[in-house]
Amino acid sequence: MPEQITVSAVIIRNEAGQALIVRKRDTTLFMFPGGKPELGESAIDAAVREVSEELGVNLNPALLRLVGTFTAPAANEAGHSVQATVFEHPLVPIGEPLAEIEELQWTDPAAQLDELAPLLKDVVFPALLAGPRMIQSLAVFTGSASGKSPVYEQAAEDFARTVADSGRAIVYGGGRVGLMGIIADAARKAGGEVYGVMPQVLVDGELAHPGLTSLEVVADMHARKHRMSELADGFVALPGGAGTLEELFEVWTWQQLGIHAKPVALLDVDGFWQPLLSMLDHMTNQGFLAPQFRDSLVVASEPQALLDALSSWQAPAAKWSAGSKN
Repeated sequence: MPEQITVSAVIIRNEAGQALIVRKRDTTLFMFPGGKPELGESAIDAAVREVSEELGVNLNPALLRLVGTFTAPAANEAGHSVQATVFEHPLVPIGEPLAEIEELQWTDPAAQLDELAPLLKDVVFPALLAGPRMIQSLAVFTGSASGKSPVYEQAAEDFARTVADSGRAIVYGGGRVGLMGIIADAARKAGGEVYGVMPQVLVDGELAHPGLTSLEVVADMHARKHRMSELADGFVALPGGAGTLEELFEVWTWQQLGIHAKPVALLDVDGFWQPLLSMLDHMTNQGFLAPQFRDSLVVASEPQALLDALSSWQAPAAKWSAGSKN
């Protein structure tokens, strides 16, 4: 398996829809502006810093829209692959190339240029031309324990296989124990990609899964959740404990506030989530949770039904936007 390089990249388009591409000194292939995150740096922060260093442009982090996370052979490092978290930013004035950048160019995503890096030519530009991106990766929240009933382990295996068979990747906390480990094992056995994100303290405690597609080590739990949200196109909670609830409610709250527009779902294994759903209905009836947000939470008892619901999901208006009544 080729060694993986992690980068952040930014798409900037002009009025004609052409994308800005750059070529580094002593190389032949064009790529998006961007580069490797520094230790402890988020993908968004890395994108802003790299574009500033390469183009002298100060991007507004609030205007960066996540396009997705893509993997392709590295352009300039033989035997390596690159995993790029790609953002898009509105057009800003572009000056002269700086640092190691030798040349700037604007290109139509439909143009078949030989001098494009594989990430652009074979992956990102085809995805842009295909229109709105389908859900390709799911962040999974579930327990570090397996629960008392064997039904939970079986459901975790079935879900992981279904996700892998659909061609989607799984993003999770990186653990090897409990339902978390079962999810990773089953998805990998089915040929799926599994990306783990784990704080250094848990890696030091020898809880990291050794057989993942990749394991990204971050500074703390806050950085873990932030990075998982960047990597995922949607979120699914399986049975779990307090940590699962905390992760679920944070990403669902982010959706309601308009911080992201990605679906959040519950896999209701053997009625596990019914008490919580009753509480959410009570919150709605008492005026603390707007009906559109209660309805935005996807609930399904079977993996394929859940994936189908995620594919047709539409984001509600954000809580404080003009289109919201709450």
